[in-house]
Amino acid sequence: MTCRTPMFPGWSRRLHGRRPVNPALSFKRRAATVSSLFIGQARELFGCLLPVSLLENAPGFRDRLFPLPVIFWTFLCQILAGTSCRSGVASVQVLQSRTGQALCSTNTAAFCKARLRFPVRLLLGFLRHLAEGLAPRSGPRTWVMDGTTLSMPDTPANQARWPQTRSQKAGCGFPIMRIVGLFDLATGVWIALAKGNYLSHERNLCRRLWRHLRPGDTLLADSGFCCWFTFALLQRKGVRVVMRNHSRRLPDPRAVRLGKHDRLERWTKPQRPKWLDRATYEGLPTYIAVRVLSVTADPGAGYRTRVLHLATTVTDPELLPAVEVGGLYLRRWRVELFLDDAKTTLGMAVLKTRSPGMIHRELLMYIIAYNLIRALILQAGPATGASFKGAIDRMTRWLPELSAAVAAKARRRLVEDLLDAIAEDLVPERPYRREPRVLKRRPKPFQLMNKPRAEMVEIHHRTRYVKQPKSALS
Repeated sequence: MTCRTPMFPGWSRRLHGRRPVNPALSFKRRAATVSSLFIGQARELFGCLLPVSLLENAPGFRDRLFPLPVIFWTFLCQILAGTSCRSGVASVQVLQSRTGQALCSTNTAAFCKARLRFPVRLLLGFLRHLAEGLAPRSGPRTWVMDGTTLSMPDTPANQARWPQTRSQKAGCGFPIMRIVGLFDLATGVWIALAKGNYLSHERNLCRRLWRHLRPGDTLLADSGFCCWFTFALLQRKGVRVVMRNHSRRLPDPRAVRLGKHDRLERWTKPQRPKWLDRATYEGLPTYIAVRVLSVTADPGAGYRTRVLHLATTVTDPELLPAVEVGGLYLRRWRVELFLDDAKTTLGMAVLKTRSPGMIHRELLMYIIAYNLIRALILQAGPATGASFKGAIDRMTRWLPELSAAVAAKARRRLVEDLLDAIAEDLVPERPYRREPRVLKRRPKPFQLMNKPRAEMVEIHHRTRYVKQPKSALS
């Protein structure tokens, strides 16, 4: 039982000083101060696009050195700048030093464990909120879809989830993930993602994204997604499809001519695949009408193929003329630039975390970072002209000044100047430009790793090494 009677009667608390501060309360105040600074930066840059209230009111998370707002914003800045976890911890130390607080440890273990605790559902909520804010549904929309592969660190857990290709020796390759992304063609916003191992076909992954399509929408994709069931199922859903015709599909000799290089074919239903149930298969028609047309690309646009054979479910030439079909599909090339911005510019091509749980979080954070850069470009000016790389460079340079500004008027001026600088950095039009995929700078003569690291023997003086014939070795 606690005695409330003072030990020395007549002594006032003023003689002893103020009541000792609870360490837990002091820790909570420090975390709240750093969190408010990060949340302030997010609101100044992106406004209501980032639902920071989800971070502030997340249930089931106690106050730590790295609360949810600090984890999210530090992880995001780490991806935008392409830096390490040490750099993320250093950014937190800078804010602590600026506010006169004690610096956290330089050890990155606490931050790495904090990232692993970050709920995936919050990242999915952020991505959903961004997609709805940047590409609101006010009518039929045009979607573009494409697939690619990503690699990651060679760990047993990653290899078990996403194994390497069979052509690579054990211990000499890297886990490979195949993804399919769904983008809004008008804004370039990454809407949704489907992922699997390298053996997963893009046509199988894309079916997970069909739930985002609505009647009246238009879907653009290359020949890798072109098949009878894709056309039949999306046509039954009311979605218009424009794809490049598969090279193995032979022309229908009974096709009806609609115009020059424009015909109407009848595609026969193939055998039932394993992923389709029998009831749905029997409910599909035996034949579907598909419009097939040929389009000649402009030589100055940089396409390797001059004549493109396209297939679409819009069979009426008056509703969608051949010229519009060709122009619509030629705009599909923008998805290659979208993926290049994410993989090359942001660095998503090689993921850096070492466990499947963190790989999932890192991938979602890359997509969120990509959409936030798109948000800045959309606020600054036309979505097709501004440089994605220039927007990233300017944002990473403006962030320290934005966090150092105290007055609200100065912060607003910094954000306006940032948007003006992004709008002025436009990618010039360069027709007839050709960039072959070759390497000019020779790599160093490193030895090729053809055995696991534990069994590998390094060859000394590799620049003067000459492989001996088998007869000389015997």
